[in-house]
Amino acid sequence: MKEIFTKTHFTNRIIWVLLVWFVLYNILDGILTLATGSLLNMLVPNQSAGLSFVLEYYTPLLASCIFFVLLCLIVKKNRFMLGSIKPSREGRSMKMLWIGLLLGFLTNFFCILCALLHGDIKLYPDFSASQIPLMILALVSVFFQSTSEELWCRCFLYDRINVHYPLWVAVVINGSLFGLMHLSNNGITALALADLIMCGLAYSLLRWYSGSIWACFGIHTMWNFTQNFLFGLPNSGLVSEASVFHLGAATGISNWVYSYEFGVEGGVPAVFMDFLLIAVIIVLARRDGRLGELLESREARGLEPVPAQTVVTN
Repeated sequence: MKEIFTKTHFTNRIIWVLLVWFVLYNILDGILTLATGSLLNMLVPNQSAGLSFVLEYYTPLLASCIFFVLLCLIVKKNRFMLGSIKPSREGRSMKMLWIGLLLGFLTNFFCILCALLHGDIKLYPDFSASQIPLMILALVSVFFQSTSEELWCRCFLYDRINVHYPLWVAVVINGSLFGLMHLSNNGITALALADLIMCGLAYSLLRWYSGSIWACFGIHTMWNFTQNFLFGLPNSGLVSEASVFHLGAATGISNWVYSYEFGVEGGVPAVFMDFLLIAVIIVLARRDGRLGELLESREARGLEPVPAQTVVTN
């Protein structure tokens, strides 16, 4: 007796998705971003320290966002991902963006407040009206940087893995790789790595439950902007040259609340906030009867065509 069953195309296998992601994001996109940064430095001479910092570490990531969109337009197999990032006509994407921005500020401010109350840091005002244009540029540039990471993790890895595999697999893999991406950052610790992985999982679940990657754009942007440019603290080891507040030179103690080199992401409060976000999403999803969605792939939900390969066995 012959049994006929379908087999997914090799381009939908995890190993292929990860290989393509590594080449596109870590190599080609990295080269493009470096080239864009060099071009900006040539086009904008005589930069202040603050402007130089923004143009070097944040603004060039606009090129990464453009590269991602062009990739989706050119490669037919990836075009479905454009639906994830296209703003909705009903304005829901902008609503999710604002919700994400609020969540990003509140979660980061909670961690900073813990460090302040614990006596690990002291902050002093360091702002003048002349810095307003720079702060606006910084906010827009941080949006590019955060959006780039979200597109490659919460869109490319998330959606491409979910084509054939259950959603929970896409959540775990892209969340874990998001954390591992920061292994080369200054001051990385085991606790900071654990927090970044938890953060990746939390943002992935936020993408799923909210139904919009724009919530991820918002929460990631405001987390980075709040600690780096509002309060002048390290953002995953990256210290800003311009901020509304600055860290007192004699303060900044590394312990379970705060990491002097890495920032609040190297402390337990940050892990707690990520865990809390995950827990709230799971509770809400269970209430709504949606947990079963984590067990489904896009193929299982009928969102992908039947795989082209067919295997016949005796």
